[in-house]
Amino acid sequence: KQWYQRRVRGPHKMFTTAILLGLLTVSHAAPANLGPDVKSLLDTTYTDGAGNNVTLSDLSGKYIGLYFSASWCGGCRKFTPIMADLYNKIHEDKKWEIIWVTHDKNEPDADKYFKEMPWIRLPWSEVATRGASMFKLTKQRFIPSVTMIDADFNVINPEASLDIEFEPDDFPWSRRCSV
Repeated sequence: KQWYQRRVRGPHKMFTTAILLGLLTVSHAAPANLGPDVKSLLDTTYTDGAGNNVTLSDLSGKYIGLYFSASWCGGCRKFTPIMADLYNKIHEDKKWEIIWVTHDKNEPDADKYFKEMPWIRLPWSEVATRGASMFKLTKQRFIPSVTMIDADFNVINPEASLDIEFEPDDFPWSRRCSV
């Protein structure tokens, strides 16, 4: 309770409460070394905001954040600008890339929402297959959520949303806990 009282403040209280409640259901699972499964799931071609292709080899040596969100999700709409501000400040120095995995119901909504994001995205054609597998493998239960992965494709934080919001200086938000 002290942790909650200390960290939850300001206009994001309701959003953070929802995230916190979700975390309580996610935090008791198996070890986090998903190595080859994570790497194989990430091995595809992504696109950036300008339409350029980005491959897994382009992400070599970087921390990766899998960001699960959707345009219709109020919490996502509040969290995306927070993470975008941080990403724009640190992604080059910290070697951090975010892959957006949409949970939108249609491609036009996803395309419109992606214009607000400075990172790369999983193509719409792979959302129902590869995106669903990413969500399942990282054992997510809600959105928005961010799973942090190190350069060796180990999950180092299965749910980094609160860390990103309240502890931005603690990159890469490694908890070496379970997913």
